[in-house]
Amino acid sequence: MHCYSRLIRFISRATLLYYLAPVVVIPTGAKTYYADNQIGRDDRSGTQPDEPWKNCPGMAEFSGSATLAPGDKVYFKAGKTWRVTGSQGIYLVGGVTYVGNAWGASTERARLQAAADLDAGLVRFRDHPTIPTLFQGFEIDGNGHVTTGVDINHRHWSKMQGASKQVVDCEIHHIFSRESANQYKYGIIVSNHGGLAGLTENVQILGCKVHDVSRDALCIYPGDEDANCRVSKVLVRGCEVFNTGQDPDYQAGAGLLIKGYVQDAHLEYNYVHDTKGAAIFVNGNESRHYNTGPIDIHISYNLVTGSTGHGGIRIYDGRSGKDPKKIRVYGNLIFKCLGGPGLYLSNDLGNRLDLAVYNNTFFEAPVFIHCPQAQVDLLEFRNNIVVANKGVPLTDDFGQITKHTDNLYFSKTGVAVVSGGNAFKSAQITTEFESTALSIDPQFQDVSDLPTGFSQSKAGFLAPNQAGLSLQRKSRARNYGAPLGREFKGSINSVERPANSLWDLGAYQTEGEQH
Repeated sequence: MHCYSRLIRFISRATLLYYLAPVVVIPTGAKTYYADNQIGRDDRSGTQPDEPWKNCPGMAEFSGSATLAPGDKVYFKAGKTWRVTGSQGIYLVGGVTYVGNAWGASTERARLQAAADLDAGLVRFRDHPTIPTLFQGFEIDGNGHVTTGVDINHRHWSKMQGASKQVVDCEIHHIFSRESANQYKYGIIVSNHGGLAGLTENVQILGCKVHDVSRDALCIYPGDEDANCRVSKVLVRGCEVFNTGQDPDYQAGAGLLIKGYVQDAHLEYNYVHDTKGAAIFVNGNESRHYNTGPIDIHISYNLVTGSTGHGGIRIYDGRSGKDPKKIRVYGNLIFKCLGGPGLYLSNDLGNRLDLAVYNNTFFEAPVFIHCPQAQVDLLEFRNNIVVANKGVPLTDDFGQITKHTDNLYFSKTGVAVVSGGNAFKSAQITTEFESTALSIDPQFQDVSDLPTGFSQSKAGFLAPNQAGLSLQRKSRARNYGAPLGREFKGSINSVERPANSLWDLGAYQTEGEQH
């Protein structure tokens, strides 16, 4: 299981400003409760471990008269299963902490399992103005029923701008819906269909695993009923996402999805693989357009791989219209994207684009830019490594990159870059395309030793669990890149890049102090 304290400890300094809650004063009289569906009874007080509730207030199955108050804490017996029904499996009280992996001898999480279709999901959130709402250490099993896993302001909306809403160390799986039956359910979704009356802020999704879902797995996705349907200040960190798009009617199924008017969202240190749609997908609004779109989106230090024609990281607009976007993509390790590009900007993209692509490693995951309808205000490509044993590492059909410096392009088949209709072989890169580039083998440690997730050091720092795509000591890509500022100084192996000297190219940093 993931360690919550380590996940919080390692959030980057930039995200700390937004996502760490202030010191919380627990209200006088806050209580601790226990739930055990084997020996429990709902007519008890529930405050003693040996006299627990059977269920919990907020569940349709709860038959007692007790209520929860902000500051309370409820422990579910680890390893036990609650089969839930009703409008939602459990309707959380804002400001209450729910824990499913800390009480009891079992090493398994407490399980909430759908026993029927659920309108608003297995878990439905509320928030509190000043006290965080925490849901930690549960298995959320859709059990093949039509239900969302975790619903934060999606099916029924209200204003949720209070203290943080945290989903930590949970596993969400086997979520079902059919597009042909107008069913749209997700693993985790953070939303707003109420405009100013439904604003959603301050959400943290940490150390969760989401898999085997009918549509998209983990979504930051407000509606577009009016121009003020906005979600902001969301952190998705340390999660693993796979086996999406299980609905046979649905031709996609993203891993991590940001869609519509989303502001200040950080996706970092996640492992996304085996998705039917794009691994990480950033899209404009679905149907209505107000010249607002995803703004200040940070996609950083993620592991991205898989076999899908939709791409590793895809930036997109649908047929109904185009929306502006401001996105930062940095420090990611994007590898073995068989069937599609590692970074994909195609001719569906429109409106204004502000995109920075810094210090990423693309291995067998080419970069493809072909978006003539977009107004490119900024498209910087700096300090990246792009390697393709087959095909062209970087294609920029219309020469839309506004600045490219200090990158490494390497291809064993000849052409290393296509830009503005011109093809540049390796020997031409530095003389005809980018004077500060390298066009040589980057000398990775071992390209057969690819990561399958993240591991943590004893100090709690994260790094890919296999270092095959890190740089050998003799690699010329070490100490070759330009410093790009404090905002981008992290690395996928948790080594801080130096402030006043050259950075390594790509996602790894081999020297520097840990933060």
